[in-house]
Amino acid sequence: MLLRAHGLAKAFAGVHALSGVDFELRGGEVHALVGENGAGKSTLIKVLGGAVVPDAGSVRLDDRPLAVGDPRAVRRAGVSIVYQEFTLVPDLTITDNIFLGREHGRLWLRRADMERDAQRVLDELGVRAAASSRVRTLSIAQQQMVEIARALQEQARVLILDEPTATLSSVEVDRLLHVVRQLRSRGISTIYVSHRLEEIFAIADRVTVLRDGQHVLTQDAAALDRTSLIRAMVGREIDQEFSSAARPAASTTAPAVLEVRSLSAPPRFSNVSLTVHAGEIVALAGLIGAGRTSAALAVAGAIPAHGEIYLNGEPVRFRTPADAIAHGVAYVTEDRKGRGLFPELGVDANITLTYLSTFARAGVIDAARERRAAADAAKRFDVRAARLSQPAGTLSGGNQQKALLARFLLKPRALVILDEPTRGVDVGARAEIYALMRRLTAEGTAIVMISSDLPEVLGIADRIVVMRDGRTTGELTRAEATAERVMALAS
Repeated sequence: MLLRAHGLAKAFAGVHALSGVDFELRGGEVHALVGENGAGKSTLIKVLGGAVVPDAGSVRLDDRPLAVGDPRAVRRAGVSIVYQEFTLVPDLTITDNIFLGREHGRLWLRRADMERDAQRVLDELGVRAAASSRVRTLSIAQQQMVEIARALQEQARVLILDEPTATLSSVEVDRLLHVVRQLRSRGISTIYVSHRLEEIFAIADRVTVLRDGQHVLTQDAAALDRTSLIRAMVGREIDQEFSSAARPAASTTAPAVLEVRSLSAPPRFSNVSLTVHAGEIVALAGLIGAGRTSAALAVAGAIPAHGEIYLNGEPVRFRTPADAIAHGVAYVTEDRKGRGLFPELGVDANITLTYLSTFARAGVIDAARERRAAADAAKRFDVRAARLSQPAGTLSGGNQQKALLARFLLKPRALVILDEPTRGVDVGARAEIYALMRRLTAEGTAIVMISSDLPEVLGIADRIVVMRDGRTTGELTRAEATAERVMALAS
């Protein structure tokens, strides 16, 4: 056994993140680590990577004790983590990032040697970028590969990938999985953390499930199916992963809530057109960089654009997001941590801050009325927090997403734009968000959903509008849509 953890325990402020967890990794295997948000996955990989000191238990590599609380020593021993949030320095080159802290040379850097070695690793990974390129010029997928290249240059024997595909398109996901298979063939072991179950079955040799900080099972991936894996993760049955099976296709004879005609904001996007009816979910599909988010932001008043926008049959032109909100349009960002939530504020303040004027009399906020509104919204959207004054940044990813939805849906909306609504959200919270979307459409709300998760797009949308290179390239109904057709239009 290459890596073995035994009896790991860790508590934060009295809350047990890990309780006697065992974990084993064989040489040359891909071992998936799965579980709901808050199951203990992040704490476990941080212990394995030396970033967190456990309260109890031990970690051994090659049957020798592995340093705890010393990430640098752990990396030198051959264990590297690629976190979901990158640790690259944007203004440095790829070479500088790969060799940061391990530069070659004493009095003078051997820059040519470093650049040659960096380019060799990039070429092995199939990264089409020069080692002299600055990281900020790279796509998200390329930055992901630079993180992996840095680990390989450190001679990593164990690579831990934390949600590596959370921001990648399906094409980029396929490329990453190909790289992981190549690493396995070279004898490098990978711990693969992901909420995307289709990836687990495509890449993993074995699967370990954590739930509530405890080890639930470790089993060969081939011996599991989707239903049994979900049951192990959430501790209950989830009959439908997507809500479409329990929701009839929306009628296109319903009133059009949103009509977009030839909307353009060069160079971001040009000539984008789509229609969304009451009670309908329209998915905007396409590869990352296709212009989907920019088009949605233009509709929501965050990006200036020219063209025609009609809301409930009336021409509109929102100059600010506040203007759009006032007209019944909500945009829920894909970046809930960076652009959505205020992590240090309480859950209640995050829910109500868009509507503070509603709770004010003569310029003074009625705090009791505000708290009641926040509590009602948290209950309606099933936001689970120990207390509503709890900082929003301490919630799980799924509860952060639901708190964000509660903010923008505190009042009824004619149109809701959901940008990557289930990114970084576990399977149980996904089902809850899909149920919420089903409830909104039953009430007549029109939904535009931007998603890079193709199974999600196919499973929940009534219609799919595909974008490529900033333009709409086609539209498919639920009956017409297949993965092949969507990808053909997207690429």
